[in-house]
Amino acid sequence: MSFLIFFFLSFLTGSLVKLTDDIEDNNLNIHRLYAIPGGFAYGLTMGYLMLIDIDASFLFGGVTLGCLITGKIDSRGHYFGISAILTVVFLYGMKLSPLVLLVAIFAALDEIKDVIHVPKFIDFVFEYRLILKFGILILVILKIMGLNALIALFAFDIAYLLTDGMTRRVFV
Repeated sequence: MSFLIFFFLSFLTGSLVKLTDDIEDNNLNIHRLYAIPGGFAYGLTMGYLMLIDIDASFLFGGVTLGCLITGKIDSRGHYFGISAILTVVFLYGMKLSPLVLLVAIFAALDEIKDVIHVPKFIDFVFEYRLILKFGILILVILKIMGLNALIALFAFDIAYLLTDGMTRRVFV
């Protein structure tokens, strides 16, 4: 798959995840039922990325597992997202590895601020979710994961942040 398509699909996934999240959580004057097709779309896109690229599989599989562990998948839109991911995985199969658990730990640690009190001086680490980013960067540098994992993560995060900014301006 070409770099541009891979980047675009990762970007689209990040945007759809954030839009689904904002529709469910922030009352954007959009009926919450619209989060369902958003969740389904990001689930299919994420599932497809996991199917075609092993590094995306480890990354998104771990992030999904980390979000499940920390209770971040907590609404209908995200239930449809996880259902779509699982449908793709069950229909087409996917290679799993213990590496998925390591990525899940990174993703869960990024969300720990919601569970325990974090001192102010390290708040930025959790605000910008740096544990997952640096964890993936280290795994790529050590050649445990391929560069596509880092590309997918940054495309996802860029879209997530841009969508957050747009929904705040347009809908709030």
